[in-house]
Amino acid sequence: MAARLLAPGVWELAGFAARVLLPVVGLGMALAVLYWLTKSNDPAALPSLVLRIAAGAAVSACVLGWMFGPARRHAPSRIGRPGRGSGVVPFPVGLLAFVLGGAAWLVPAVAGFAVLGFLGFPLNAVAAPAELAATVLLILAAVLLCEAIPEEVVFRGYLMRVLGERLSGWWTNVVQAALFTAFALVLRGWTGTADLLLFLSMGLGLGYLRLVTGSVWTTVGFHTAFQTGAQLALTHNAVDFPGSAGLSMLALGVVPFAAGIILLDSLARIRPGAFAGRK
Repeated sequence: MAARLLAPGVWELAGFAARVLLPVVGLGMALAVLYWLTKSNDPAALPSLVLRIAAGAAVSACVLGWMFGPARRHAPSRIGRPGRGSGVVPFPVGLLAFVLGGAAWLVPAVAGFAVLGFLGFPLNAVAAPAELAATVLLILAAVLLCEAIPEEVVFRGYLMRVLGERLSGWWTNVVQAALFTAFALVLRGWTGTADLLLFLSMGLGLGYLRLVTGSVWTTVGFHTAFQTGAQLALTHNAVDFPGSAGLSMLALGVVPFAAGIILLDSLARIRPGAFAGRK
C-alpha cells in the first residue's frame, strides 16, 4: 500500500541515489579500516608503508573486481555493468594514459622546484641515494594502491558514468567533485578551509582530465604522481625543503595542476590516440 502512495519517479530517484552513494560508502568504510590500522604508526616507517601497500592491494583488487567481475558481466541491462562507459579499461591498454598522466604532473613540478631552488629554496635529498629510491618506490606503491586506483575508479570512473546519465558533463564534474571533497573530509577529518579547497580543486581538476581524455588511467597516473611527491616532501624525512608551506604547495599543487591539465587537454585534442582504449 505504501508503495502505491509514492510516484514511480520517487523510487527511480531513490534507486539512482543508491547507485551513486553505496559504492562511495563502501569505499569509505574500506579506507577507514585501512587508516585505522596505520593511524598510530609513523607514516614514514617501513612497516607502515608495507601495511599500506598490502591493505591497498586488497582494496584495489576488490574495486577492480567489482568493476570487471564475472557476475557483473552477466548483470541485467537495467542494472548495467559498472565498468561500461566508465573510462576504466584493462591496464595494459591504459598504460600510456597512466604514464602521460604521471608525467603531466611530474615535469611541471620538477620545473617549479628548480625555479624555487634558483631563488634560494632548494629541495635537498637527506637520505642516501639507495634509501631515497627505495622510499620513493614504497610511497608510490602505497599511494597507487591505497588512494589512486580505488578513488579514481570509483569517483572519476564509475561515479562520473552514473551521474552522466542525468547530468551534463560540467555538472557531472561538479557533483562528483563535491562528493569526493565530502568523502575526503569525512575520512581524514576536518582540519581547515585549506583542505576543503585542496580536495575540491583536486576533484574538479581530475574530473576535467577524465572528461577531456576519456581515460581514468590518466587521472590515476596524475593522482599517483601528485600524492607521491606531496607525501615525499611533506611527511617523510628523505628530502628537505627550506621554504614555507605555501611555497611547497605552489610547487606541488598549483603549478603542476594548472600546467599538467593544460598539457593533457592540448594533447587529448591533438593526439586522442594517445589515450587509446578509452570508454
